[in-house]
Amino acid sequence: MTLILIVILVALVFEYINGFHDTANSIATVVATKVLTPRQAVVLAAFTNLLGALWGTAVAKTIASGLVDTSIVTSQILVCALLGGIIWNLVTWWFGLPSSSSHALVGGLCGAALAAAHGKWGVIIWSIPGKDHWWEGKGVLWKVVVPMVTSPVCGLVVGFLVMGLLYFLLRNWKPMRVNKVFGKAQLFSAAYMGFSHGTNDAQKTMGIIALALVAATSAGTFNEIPSWLRFLDSPPGKQAISAAMNQLGEMHRDGVGINRDLAEAGRWFHKASDKENPDAMENWAAMISAGQVKDTPPSQATTLLEKAAKLRGTTPARAQAFLTPTIKGTPTNTTEALAWLQQLATKGNASAAAYLGVILIEGKGTAPDEQKGLERLRHAAKHGSPEAQFNLGLLHRTGRIVERSEKRAHEYFLQAAHHEGIKTWIKVICALTMAAGTAAGGWRIIKTLGHKMVRLHPVHGFAAETTSATVLAAAAHLGMPVSTTHAITTSIMGVGCAKGFNHLKLSVVERILWAWVLTIPASGITAYLCVKGARALGWIPA
Repeated sequence: MTLILIVILVALVFEYINGFHDTANSIATVVATKVLTPRQAVVLAAFTNLLGALWGTAVAKTIASGLVDTSIVTSQILVCALLGGIIWNLVTWWFGLPSSSSHALVGGLCGAALAAAHGKWGVIIWSIPGKDHWWEGKGVLWKVVVPMVTSPVCGLVVGFLVMGLLYFLLRNWKPMRVNKVFGKAQLFSAAYMGFSHGTNDAQKTMGIIALALVAATSAGTFNEIPSWLRFLDSPPGKQAISAAMNQLGEMHRDGVGINRDLAEAGRWFHKASDKENPDAMENWAAMISAGQVKDTPPSQATTLLEKAAKLRGTTPARAQAFLTPTIKGTPTNTTEALAWLQQLATKGNASAAAYLGVILIEGKGTAPDEQKGLERLRHAAKHGSPEAQFNLGLLHRTGRIVERSEKRAHEYFLQAAHHEGIKTWIKVICALTMAAGTAAGGWRIIKTLGHKMVRLHPVHGFAAETTSATVLAAAAHLGMPVSTTHAITTSIMGVGCAKGFNHLKLSVVERILWAWVLTIPASGITAYLCVKGARALGWIPA
């Protein structure tokens, strides 16, 4: 338990440093143009960051499950990953270089995972191509490398075009009028920038904390914690989540109780197949063979069926069977297991309540009590157990114990399928910590971006903020952990180029580019060495 609290604390330290490292980037232009004072800009950034952080979780999910094999991740490994990012961030902050906290975190996570796997590169998820579009892909290539190249290019080109368009539209305006109008307009662009920054950067530490909590729950760390700490419990429920997705696909495919929608069915089968659900693979393969999936070659069906057959060797068909959570430490003796689960369920453990519900309904080692088991499942579902939510959906779909209701089944399956969300308390604490960091030490980087690289006026700040905020918002929607630093810096470069290439200070630009190139390998090597050092000291098992 102490180790988990250390992980959360170190993650928040990273977020705090991110605040005076990356949030400083988001408010640099509005301070540099003197539209707002640093104090006013910090308040605006804090408020809009919080709104952005609460808006979505696509980036957090990518960090939590889309870059490395989560089975290798432990609390110690996460601490080392965060230390790799923190050390590199402090180095670049000290020299006033706006390097990417996003890529420092990605590098740290990959480096720590690689060290944990004793140098086996397969632990890093390199590339899982998307079904229809490249941005639907997963892994370092699609979620990090491609955006790392495209987002700066977009920032530079769009910033140049937006500023060029403004020069053309405002060519007859007097400078005093331009400054007055865009001084007010920059308040909106700065708020938009802060919001977009929250949707992307604030989510990265959320993903790390969520990953740590899921790993701790799987390890049994939270089995017997007091009820007031139960909010930390984060049951993974991977099998129940994928099974619920498969059920949703079947319901949409067959049009039972809901409208028939083959596109939606294919989407759910695809998502469940990515989670290695053999039922979904077979269902999706059948749709492909029947020509019901657009732009997918028939050979894909063969591949899916072969993969499903391999999984069947270890994963039995579960389409119509109850699912029970795996709880580490469960006694092998049935009587002892029942007493132990009862004790945990009484303390609020949702996984134990779900497990107990299944035992009571099926009468495994005890007299069956369907109604009491149903009560346990409902209690567990209410407190976030994906297995309980899936089981209740199954009961309503089959009409066992409860009234048959496709609508209620659909609701429970959706709850289980969407269980990968990030908890609200994680969102709020990360956003507030980032705002506190901004207030503490962002001025070094604000000076680099707002003064040293190119001289800015309100109209230039408006163009740069609007451009970079749009790039960030689009990336966050697609679940890409794009660098705020890259987006705002290249947008300012583009605006500077529109003024004239002689206005851009290339020596500062060169230093920034070097920091970009070195960030992922430097933070990765640092995290790798942290793991090696911790293993040598006996903190991490050999």
